[in-house]
Amino acid sequence: MAISTADRGQNRRGLRAVSWGIAALTCVSLLTGCSGQKHDESLGTDPASPTAVTPSAGGSADPKSATSAVLSAYNGMREIQIRMNEDGQLHTLDLAKYTKDQAATDLKKAVLRNEQLGIKFSGRPTMNPKVTAADTAKKTATVTDCFDATNWKPVYKDSGKPVQVPEQRLRYPVTSQATLEGATWFITKVSANRDHGC
Repeated sequence: MAISTADRGQNRRGLRAVSWGIAALTCVSLLTGCSGQKHDESLGTDPASPTAVTPSAGGSADPKSATSAVLSAYNGMREIQIRMNEDGQLHTLDLAKYTKDQAATDLKKAVLRNEQLGIKFSGRPTMNPKVTAADTAKKTATVTDCFDATNWKPVYKDSGKPVQVPEQRLRYPVTSQATLEGATWFITKVSANRDHGC
């Protein structure tokens, strides 16, 4: 059967949406491959229970406490992101423990977009996040990460077949901003630089 011009246009829009959704997801994703650290060391979690990350309480002026709390927020956000993209559910209450503002909005939009397209993610990304700045007086912190989505693949829910997307860099630096509210750090913005590898 011949494919109409309208059908071809719809397919192209769908592919662009998938590609954009993957970019949005990986902008705020999780990884381990940059330093060669083991998965559980880089995440600070037991691989057998990947969501066992405690909420990011830690608003003291102690730099080590702040760094630990910011990393906890970042890793917690990533674990919820992975879970959302496995089951297509938003997990809004869990996500709210670790993130808000633009970061939370971008994560939820990407999940909803992929759910509409019948897509989920299989496998896991890896990360190696580091807190590169933390100012408890200004209540801000910065996390840099090497995000690697090589083993985190979009597949069609119904068939399990891989989604064919335009070729793009799968390992690149990500910078996230965190904000301290009361005694809790939240990730508020995530930016990826796909022009460079890491």
